[in-house]
Amino acid sequence: MKHQGYDYRAVGARVKAARRAKGYTQEYVAEKTDMDCQNISNIERGVCGLSVGTLIELCRTLETSADYILFGQSGGGPLERLYADMDEKQRKFVEELILLYAESRR
Repeated sequence: MKHQGYDYRAVGARVKAARRAKGYTQEYVAEKTDMDCQNISNIERGVCGLSVGTLIELCRTLETSADYILFGQSGGGPLERLYADMDEKQRKFVEELILLYAESRR
């Protein structure tokens, strides 16, 4: 499914590839992200998209970048470069800001 240029299937395929590269099961990822297995399956199959909060949790759990999950870019995409230049305090602030923004859109 596509929504305004957002290709759910491509994003899901990258989530699945990142999960498999780590040797994680859907059950493991679901547990670590506080989601259910069906939701992980739906994301990987492109049935649904990702909220900002879910994206953050998946990136943390899979130890990958949002640039890779969203755009298929790794090693220096625009979001990754900005994030890499931040110290830990700045990163926490940005993550909290993004989560607040996501919650305000619900």
